[in-house]
Amino acid sequence: MHAISDITDWNTQSIQSLGHFNIQHEKITCFGLEIHNIQVEPLTTLAQLDDLYQHFNIFFPLNIKNAGLIRQLEFFTGRLAAKYALHDLNLQDYIIHQGHQGEPIWPDAVIGSISHVSHQRLCCAIAYAQNHNCADKTFGIDIESKKCQTLFQQNDEIYHVFLSEDEQAALANTGFKKPDLYLLVFSAKESVIKAFYIKYKQIIDFKSIRFDGIVDDFIWFRIHLGSSLKNTIVTKVHFFDTDNEIITISCI
Repeated sequence: MHAISDITDWNTQSIQSLGHFNIQHEKITCFGLEIHNIQVEPLTTLAQLDDLYQHFNIFFPLNIKNAGLIRQLEFFTGRLAAKYALHDLNLQDYIIHQGHQGEPIWPDAVIGSISHVSHQRLCCAIAYAQNHNCADKTFGIDIESKKCQTLFQQNDEIYHVFLSEDEQAALANTGFKKPDLYLLVFSAKESVIKAFYIKYKQIIDFKSIRFDGIVDDFIWFRIHLGSSLKNTIVTKVHFFDTDNEIITISCI
């Protein structure tokens, strides 16, 4: 794992004041990018979660208020991770609103990405934010629970959603265990979709991102935007894992 962890909190006192919640924060440095990892547990009522939204001054949109507890927890955890990321830019008081696609609206001249995953009453989220200019590389991040490997074991049809037949054949020759590798590639493609949207404000589908090899802790892809080779972008995705999750970081 080529990530460096730092558990120093700017908001430790605030978190400790919520003694009935377990909120953990970790900073991961990877690719020169600082990613904030938040874990929240346990929550049993919507009222408890509403207290957290108010305590951390996180925007609570109506569509999320009308959702179930787990969706509300996912949204909160992602936005809290984003708040930590914005603190690095001295923008921790900025309130992140939602765009038309549900995407976070970052401050002017700032780009970022959020991803979250939940199982039972536990939710994990990662986020980054950085000052941006047009010459900078753009990153996309994704986090997935290792427990999702069971889904891939039980349902072969799911592979066809994000992999072509040629890709499945190529993956079969890598020597990796099938469920592990397929979950990893799924997460990697998710991170590429996010990075591409951040940079070009366009949504691409899974089949436009074609597996091109795996070397050490990097997966290579070709993004096909048309029939011409000139419309192909080569990109790589770094991956590593924690005890329970897989994290992927793409760079375009």
